[in-house]
Amino acid sequence: MEIHQITSARNEKVKRWRKLSTRKGREEFGSILIEGEKLLKEAVCAGWQARSVIVSDEGIQGLEHLSHLDGVSIYAVYPSIFSQLVDTQTPQGIAAEVMVPVNGAGYQIRGEKPVLLLDAIQDPGNLGAILRTAEAAGVGDVWLGAGTVDPYNPKVVRSAMGSLFRSRIRRVDLREAIPELKEQGYWVVGTNPRAERVHFDCHYPKRTAILLGNEGRGISAEIDSLVDDRVRIPMPGQVESLNVSVTAGILLFELLRQKWRET
Repeated sequence: MEIHQITSARNEKVKRWRKLSTRKGREEFGSILIEGEKLLKEAVCAGWQARSVIVSDEGIQGLEHLSHLDGVSIYAVYPSIFSQLVDTQTPQGIAAEVMVPVNGAGYQIRGEKPVLLLDAIQDPGNLGAILRTAEAAGVGDVWLGAGTVDPYNPKVVRSAMGSLFRSRIRRVDLREAIPELKEQGYWVVGTNPRAERVHFDCHYPKRTAILLGNEGRGISAEIDSLVDDRVRIPMPGQVESLNVSVTAGILLFELLRQKWRET
């Protein structure tokens, strides 16, 4: 396993990796920078292709566990350079540039798995938690409407804990996507704290799409007008709302509970 040494922060590869901390850079190169041996293994096992591996002194020992990366260029950098590439306070010493798979065009759904629609979710930690919950609940597709945080933001990647690599994620215009879903037989259910029906009184068909809104304002009026039904989560306690990732978990696992009960 050959390791190439980079000693200058002005090296062109270092400049490239640094750009991956921005959405513009990620879109320019079609790749993201992930940190840690575990995330790298998760990405590769999910079929993402590694372009290069970057290690500092602390990460070189971890390379002996990455024999499955034969043919991938490995670069060693000083710890001071490595810390410029990642945004964690205690770097793990190993990172990698991996290519983002390209999803096909259109709104065609695979199978009859639930679909999750997100309208302007802005917090990276929330999106990462939602992606992990969605995978656990058996969601097939996660569609991100306008205003939703970049799913390849480093904080999203970390909080998703590997689920990002196994999720089918697509940025869409919900104004077009929701009517397309309905044409494919999907029942679109939105959340609304003033809805008449509580979530466990609703029967969810096999083809159900759950729509969640922004952390502060909820679902926009324009998008809300497109849904088939609205539900609320009963809250007898003295709180006005739940975190959107918690809401996602409650609704998606109610879908799963009903599915299991019918089988």
